[in-house]
Amino acid sequence: MTFQQIFDFFLIIGAIHGFLFVIGTFLIRRKFELPVVFLNLFVLFLSLNNFQTWLIEKELIYPNLFDGQFIVPWNLLIVSSFYAFLVYYLGIESKRWPFVVFSAVLFGVAIIARLIIIYLVYQGLADEILIRRYNLGEDIVALVYSIFLYIKSIRLLFHYGSLYPDILKLDNLNWIKWFLRLGGAVFVFWILAVVLNTMAKNENPFYSYYPLRFFSSVLIYWVGYQGFFQYVVLKDRIGLRSVLSASKRQNKVAFETMSNKSEFESVNDYVENNQRYLDPLLSLNTLAEELQMGTSKLSKLINGHAGESFTDYINAMRIEEAKRILNDPQYDHYTIVSIGLECGFNSKSAFYASFKKICGMSPIIYRNG
Repeated sequence: MTFQQIFDFFLIIGAIHGFLFVIGTFLIRRKFELPVVFLNLFVLFLSLNNFQTWLIEKELIYPNLFDGQFIVPWNLLIVSSFYAFLVYYLGIESKRWPFVVFSAVLFGVAIIARLIIIYLVYQGLADEILIRRYNLGEDIVALVYSIFLYIKSIRLLFHYGSLYPDILKLDNLNWIKWFLRLGGAVFVFWILAVVLNTMAKNENPFYSYYPLRFFSSVLIYWVGYQGFFQYVVLKDRIGLRSVLSASKRQNKVAFETMSNKSEFESVNDYVENNQRYLDPLLSLNTLAEELQMGTSKLSKLINGHAGESFTDYINAMRIEEAKRILNDPQYDHYTIVSIGLECGFNSKSAFYASFKKICGMSPIIYRNG
């Protein structure tokens, strides 16, 4: 099997995988939610671009249509769909323009321009080299536009967190930040492909787009799954938080050592009544400052009376809260991960590990049992 055959196999498998992803996510959510729509379009346009490339190379379609020169510019819509997903995921569509209409217009103009050029060439009004020049020009426009939206995405994530403080309380967005960091390599490969095609005299080198399509496909399919999973958890946490907040105690309890209470009981009451254990950022230092107590004294107090470390002491409270929610039928439609995060854990792995340590079983088995 040649390298090109391996690449073609990867293209078709990746395209089919993308189509199945789009169908599956819509069937799972069964709701019209704009972040999911644009996330699916992000994956779909990449899949269509790869599928089109595979069809052209295999000469299964298009060869008789304008001598194979009619190519749909899906690459104009890939990064723009991600940017629209990002804007709607962060809930800032009223503050930042998602470029949806502009991208659609640009896509339409590109198709019309290609049809006009093909018509002129086949009517003998222009030289055939014009088609190749247009292909290169269209690719450069797509590259520049994509880099523009890529830079805007970076600025949103790294410099404008004040626009979406509520989202940052639920998602640190590290998965998107890593995608943007790795995405820089995609643009390096894209620029390299454009340079190679510009330097070529007659036709584009067959290998020029191989690194770009391979790396971008792997990265985009990965972020597709990450984006869908993170969005489901985010929506669950928002819904779960609104339900839980209605049942929480409304009165904050100040820390006070009373004559008929031990010092540890006062600490314990403060943590429980104020539900401080639900704060994923709670630390020994933070709690000690709130109680106006030394960290060493607080640590010894918890170790002496609870018989465990501060971390285990807080995690035990979080697990009790998680068990209460898991046992309540009104929360059955929420994911276990979202429940764990709302109970104060900062990751799925930390929640599962603590639950297994305290309960001797996973939260999935506990809920189903």
